[in-house]
Amino acid sequence: MTVAKPRPEDCLSPAGGETRLRGLDGPARIVLDRWGIPHIQAASARDAFFAQGFAIGRDRLFQLELRRQMARGTAAGFLNKGLLAADRTSRRTGYARHAEAEQAVQSAEARMILTAYADGVNAAIQAMPAPYEFHLLGWEMEPWSPVDTLAIMKMVAAGNQWASKLRYAKVAAALGREAVLNLLPDHVPGMAVITPSGARWTREAHPYANAVLDGIEEPEGTVAAGGGSNCWVIHGARSSTGAPIVCGDPHLNIRIPAEWHVMHMECPEFTVAGPCTPGAPGPLYYGHNTRVAWTMTHAGGDRWDVYRERIRRGPGGPEALYMGAWEPLTRIDATYPVRDGEPITEPIWETRHGWVAMGNPETDDEVAAARWGLVEPGHDFDALLALYTATDIHQARAAFRTYDSISGNFCFADTAGNIGYQYTGRIPKRPAWVTPVPGWDGAHEWDGSVPKDELPIDENPANGYIATANNRTTPEEYPHYLTFGGSPWRADRLAEMFAERRSFSPDDMPAMHGDLVSLTARELSARYLSAPARDRDTQAMQALLRGWDAHTDVDSRAALVYMETTEQLIALTVTAYYGQASFNAQMPETEQRVVLLRALRRDDRTMLAPGGFATWEAAIARALAQAAGVLRGKFGEDTDRWRWGAAHWMTWRHNLGRDAEQAAILNLPDTEVGGDGATLWATQARYGRGSDHGVSYRQIFDLTDLNAARIVIPPGNSGRPGSPHYGDNISRWRDLEYHPLYIHWADIEANAEGEYRLLPEE
Repeated sequence: MTVAKPRPEDCLSPAGGETRLRGLDGPARIVLDRWGIPHIQAASARDAFFAQGFAIGRDRLFQLELRRQMARGTAAGFLNKGLLAADRTSRRTGYARHAEAEQAVQSAEARMILTAYADGVNAAIQAMPAPYEFHLLGWEMEPWSPVDTLAIMKMVAAGNQWASKLRYAKVAAALGREAVLNLLPDHVPGMAVITPSGARWTREAHPYANAVLDGIEEPEGTVAAGGGSNCWVIHGARSSTGAPIVCGDPHLNIRIPAEWHVMHMECPEFTVAGPCTPGAPGPLYYGHNTRVAWTMTHAGGDRWDVYRERIRRGPGGPEALYMGAWEPLTRIDATYPVRDGEPITEPIWETRHGWVAMGNPETDDEVAAARWGLVEPGHDFDALLALYTATDIHQARAAFRTYDSISGNFCFADTAGNIGYQYTGRIPKRPAWVTPVPGWDGAHEWDGSVPKDELPIDENPANGYIATANNRTTPEEYPHYLTFGGSPWRADRLAEMFAERRSFSPDDMPAMHGDLVSLTARELSARYLSAPARDRDTQAMQALLRGWDAHTDVDSRAALVYMETTEQLIALTVTAYYGQASFNAQMPETEQRVVLLRALRRDDRTMLAPGGFATWEAAIARALAQAAGVLRGKFGEDTDRWRWGAAHWMTWRHNLGRDAEQAAILNLPDTEVGGDGATLWATQARYGRGSDHGVSYRQIFDLTDLNAARIVIPPGNSGRPGSPHYGDNISRWRDLEYHPLYIHWADIEANAEGEYRLLPEE
C-alpha cells in the first residue's frame, strides 16, 4: 500500500497550546502576532533563550537543518550533489571542526545561552510536526547542539578574501600590477568614508599599490588561480522628534525561507527585539533593548591571507619549506556524502599557515595555502547579555567590541540622545597583502590582532549623522589595514541626501530605504550622451537618455537603455581586457562599474585595446548601437513599451523549488523591482536575469517610542510552506510598507494570532 505524502498544510505547526518541555526551568509563553512574530515572556534569561530556540524550531526546522549541513560540509548528502563544491569549502575551512574547539572554551554565560537555545530547538524537533520538506526528502532531524550554532556563525562570518587574492594573483601575473589596482574599489577620490562622519577620501594613488607589487614578487612565480547593506543613525538635533532615528537594510541572498527570523523576548534581565540569524541566539546584528538601538553593515574585515608554499615529497609525505626547514603537511581525509550517489573521499592538506586552496602537494612543487583569522576560538556570545542590558552607547560599544567573528560597521543610539559607531571583529595585524605572499621566509607572519580599542569609532559627530553602506571605513591616516573592499556609490548617495536638508522625520525614512537614484547611472549616462552619434541607432539611444534623472524605477525606458549600453560597454572593454587573464567574466556588478568608471575618469585606454578602439568615445558609440539592436530584439520596435522592470525582477525560490512538481508549492511569484547595485534600494542582479540578492530586512527605530518600531521581513517570518506568513510581506517590501514590532504587551495581545504556554516537565 502506497502512503500518500502529506500536503504542506498538514505539516504546519499549531497556532498555540500548552505543552510541557524538558530543559525549561519555569513557565514561559510565546504570543504569535498577526505578522507571524513570536513574542516571548520568560521568568529567566535562560528560559528566554530556550523559548527562542523553540520559536525558531516551530517556524524554520528545514532551514536550520540545511544551514547545519552546509556548515558541516555534508549538504550534498542532505539535498543534492550540486552542493558538493560548497561542502568542500566548508570542510577545508573547518567550520565544524573549529567550532568544536570553540565550544570547549566558551564562558559560563555564553555556554548557558548556547545550551538553552539548543535545548529549545530540540524541544521543537520533538513537539512540532516534521516540516513538509523532510517528508519530501525522507529525512529525520538529529538533535541540535551548541557546536552547530558556532559552526554556522563561522560559516556566516567566513568571507571569501582568499579566493579574491588568488584571483588578483592571476590578474597580476598576466596583466600587471595596475590591472589589480583597478579591481580594488575602495580608494575612489572623493568617496565618502565612514569615520569620521562626513570625511572624504583624497588620495589618488591606491594605498595598497606597494602591497600588490610586493606580493607578486617575480611575475613568473605568482600562483595562478581563479553583499552589501545600508545603515544610518540620525542625531536628535537633525530629527523632527528630537530623538535619534536608527535605520538599516541588510542586502543578502533573497530566498525562501527568509535570511532572518524576527522576534521579541522579555525576561527579568532584559527586553530585546529584532531579526535573528536562524541557527544562532540573537538578535545580534540589528535590534533594540528599549534603551539602545543598533544597526549595521558588513565591514568586510580581511581575515584571510594566501601563502605560496614550496613543497617537496618527503619520506612521510609532502613537506613545506619554512625558514630553512622542511615541515610535514597535515592530512585530513574527508568523506562527502552525496544524495543518491556514492560518497566521495578526498584528502585535505594543511600547512602551518592553513589549508591548501590551490595545487596538489602530492604532485606540485608549489601550492597556495589559505590562512583564516577565525580558526582561533571566538567569543561573540559573551556580548549578548552585555548588549541586551546596556543603558547607553558606551555600554553598547563595550559589548560590540567583544565580537570576534562579526566584522561589522555598527551604528547605534541611546534614549539619552547619543549616537555612535563601532567597527567590530578580530582582524589580523599585518600589512595589506592583497595577493599571495611567500610562506617559506618567515617574513609574512601575523603580529597578533588589531587591538579592539584601536578599531574605528565615532560618537556624536558635528554633522549629526553616521552612515555606512559598505564603503571605505577610514581616511588615509588610519594606521591599520582592515580590508581592501569598499563600494562608494550608495554611501555617496546617502551623503548627498543628508546634504540636501537639515531635518528628517521617521516618516522620511521609507523614501530613503527605497531611493532608486543611481550615481553610477548619472555619471555614465552623461558620458554616453557626449559620445559622437553618427548613426540612427546611437542617436535613438541618446534621445532616450537625454534629460533622465538617473531614477531607475520599473517603468523607466532610460534605465533599460543605460543598463544595456553599460553591459555592452563592459563586454567590449572591461571583460575583454581581463579575459586575457582567463578572468572570471561574472565579476560582481558593482565591481564592473567601478572599474569602468575609474578608467573613464582617468581616460585610461588600457582596456580599449582588445576591442580595437582608439578612444572611449568610439567604444561608447559602438555600445550604444549594439544596445539598440539587442533591446529591439528583446522588447520590440516600439520604445514606448520598453521598461526596466521587464529586464529586472526578484525571484523567490526555495532550495527544493527547482523540482517542477514542487515549484508551485514552495516558490513564490517573481516581483519586478527597480534599482541596481548602486542604488540604496539595492538589487544586486546581473542585468536581464532574475535577482536573488537584495534588501532582506528593513527597520526604522525612532527612539522617542521604540514600541512604534517599523520593520518588514521578506518574504515572511515563517518558513513552513502553507503558512499565512510564508510570503505575506512581499507586497509590503515591494511597496515600501512596514508593520509594527511591538514590545508593549497590550499591543501584542490586541494583535495576537495564537499563544503557546510552555511548562517545565513535571
